[in-house]
Amino acid sequence: MSDLPASSVAPLVPRRRVLVSLLSAAGVMALPSCGGGGGGGGVAGVDTGGTGSFSIGSIVGFGSIIVNGVRFEDNAARVADDAGGVLSANDLRLGMVVRVQAGTITPGSGDVLPSATATSIIVESEIKGRVESKTGTDTLVVFGQTVKVNAATVFENVTFATIAVGNILEVSGFADAAGVITATRIEREGAANEFKVRGVIANLDAVNRTFQIGSATFIFAGSGVRLPATPLQNGQFVRVRTTTLQNAAGQWVVTRIDLRDAVEDRGEAEVEGILVQNGTALQVNGITIDTSRLAAGSVPAVGQKVEVEGQLVNGVLVASKIKLEDANEGAQVDVRGAASAVNKTAQTLVVRGLTFHYTPGVTEFRNGTVDTLVDGANVRVRGTLPTGGAGAIEATRLEFQ
Repeated sequence: MSDLPASSVAPLVPRRRVLVSLLSAAGVMALPSCGGGGGGGGVAGVDTGGTGSFSIGSIVGFGSIIVNGVRFEDNAARVADDAGGVLSANDLRLGMVVRVQAGTITPGSGDVLPSATATSIIVESEIKGRVESKTGTDTLVVFGQTVKVNAATVFENVTFATIAVGNILEVSGFADAAGVITATRIEREGAANEFKVRGVIANLDAVNRTFQIGSATFIFAGSGVRLPATPLQNGQFVRVRTTTLQNAAGQWVVTRIDLRDAVEDRGEAEVEGILVQNGTALQVNGITIDTSRLAAGSVPAVGQKVEVEGQLVNGVLVASKIKLEDANEGAQVDVRGAASAVNKTAQTLVVRGLTFHYTPGVTEFRNGTVDTLVDGANVRVRGTLPTGGAGAIEATRLEFQ
């Protein structure tokens, strides 16, 4: 977490989905290993498998976290980072990409989102490293990785305009097959004792013990390097941690490499990310997708941002639905909590550390009026992220609970 002052901005909003279980509560369904739109986890059969739900996506709202359109109660969840470091629910921020295991999802109705109780929440950031260049109005290179921002990117302790070469950033988001990361969150860090990146190994040199992710070259020749039990290979999805300085050859010195943790069978699953092809397999966020149950021609083109729904079987997401995502959807904010720092002159309020601006006559008020808005009022606020992280969130609806 950053040691810089907290930002007034850090949100996104839900796309309401009910995760769909592929199977009925009883029975067995034969499943071809490939077909339909292609795919390929090689899942030969599906049984009733695991219970509960699994989700990978960005946090798009609070009042319990909202991920992939589901409100996950986080009070009793185990919260950690992707190296096992213990966190709390208070450490979760808008735009973070998380892996959630939870109970069965209760369907929503009307304005009420589907919900479930989370048992485990793992934060999975893509990069922590120095900014090497700003190559356009929406593009950065951080730790050898190309990072793109859009309307749904959350900024904390920085705006896009104030990012400078040499800044240390932690970036959450989704990588495509070329390793280009669409950022869901960018946070400026004051310092770092290690850098890290998640991605797919390329140009592995087993003799010299080097490989590449993006344009960065990594060397894992040291005796103290912590490696996975499975030998490294090209195309493998890994998390790499390094020292914060390159060696004389311009290589990043690896301290630890981890594979993605195995995932348990789950009756309901949804994964958000960029659809990529890794060898013969389709993957989203490192999870192999089996599309054999989908109609021919229904699978989006590789490189599109998608949400995949279905069931997890033997580590493979057997898809029942794939939906294209709109970046502008993610620019919407949905936050519940007690209002504070209400300023009727500036027309602002703070909810869960996020600053909102409202405009009488434009912002829709429900179950109350501007006069009802006081510190301590329990509210649900929806709004739109400011471009590039500059300014407050513009409230479109303010509802008194």
